[in-house]
Amino acid sequence: MVTVLVPGALRTEVGGESKLEVQADGTLRAVLDEVDQRWPRLGRRIRDERGELRRYVNVYVDGEDCRMLSGQDTPVAGGGEVQVLPSVAGGSVEQDAPALDGDRTLAENFAPWVLELGLTVQETGPDWATLRLPWSDRLAREGGALSGQALMAAADTATVIAVSAARGGFVPMTTVQLSTTFQRPVLGSDVLVTARLTKLGRTMAFADITMTAKGVLVAHATTVYALL
Repeated sequence: MVTVLVPGALRTEVGGESKLEVQADGTLRAVLDEVDQRWPRLGRRIRDERGELRRYVNVYVDGEDCRMLSGQDTPVAGGGEVQVLPSVAGGSVEQDAPALDGDRTLAENFAPWVLELGLTVQETGPDWATLRLPWSDRLAREGGALSGQALMAAADTATVIAVSAARGGFVPMTTVQLSTTFQRPVLGSDVLVTARLTKLGRTMAFADITMTAKGVLVAHATTVYALL
């Protein structure tokens, strides 16, 4: 059994489900073939008519980008997790350019100590953003686990990128509230940080942030921002 994690932007294709269980394993291709058979609408959003991954869809196997491994021939063991992250611009997976240059927004608007975390923007959508926090021994606390401060900073930063994506560019803003719960320690793994706006007004923004390592939830946060 393999778990396929479905992002919010694609859950309408599978009846609102966030996780799918498939029987196939062995390779990523076998997993996606079963997805095609059982959930064809989702399958069409992941692969094109030739069976190739769509250009602006990233697929992770146990937290690793399949394109950095063996593509669809990447081994997937029973009990593994496959995560799909589409790059959405204007609501379309097949748009040729992202709505926001997230990495440029990071470089131009954040303090040096935030940039030293090594965060990169993986995906942005109309009301969400996914950042990658790379593992670094420098960010580990005593005992070897990733520090909570680094996760909180990543959640805060992801909210700014999500708001910027929704507004079409960076706008001055400040944190009003950040609440974080830590589910399990992170040891030696990158963390994907997804901030999704739950409400965006003229002067306030609210977001829900999930942080996962190797497909497993490690922390959850909520933020409130004032738009200046």
